Amino acid sequence: MQQIVDNIYSEIVHLSDTERDMLYKRMQQEYYINREIVAYSSSGEALTRDQYRQRINIGIEQCDKGQSTSLEDLCTELGYNYGDL
Repeated sequence: MQQIVDNIYSEIVHLSDTERDMLYKRMQQEYYINREIVAYSSSGEALTRDQYRQRINIGIEQCDKGQSTSLEDLCTELGYNYGDL
């Protein structure tokens, strides 16, 4: 890990003031963009972009593993008649 930090530092040291300022602003944007609330869970929990992406990826993995519920099963579970849809 220290080697990575040293490499990054050595690259930043050689940047001009303008380039360093641009890099800093870009890093700030990324930090705040990924922490901005972009969605809410079904229970009302606020989700950041990272959390939202993480939940989507979990859902995709569950579907890939066959861990999903059909619309017909969901209707039965919730007490709706699938044929009425």
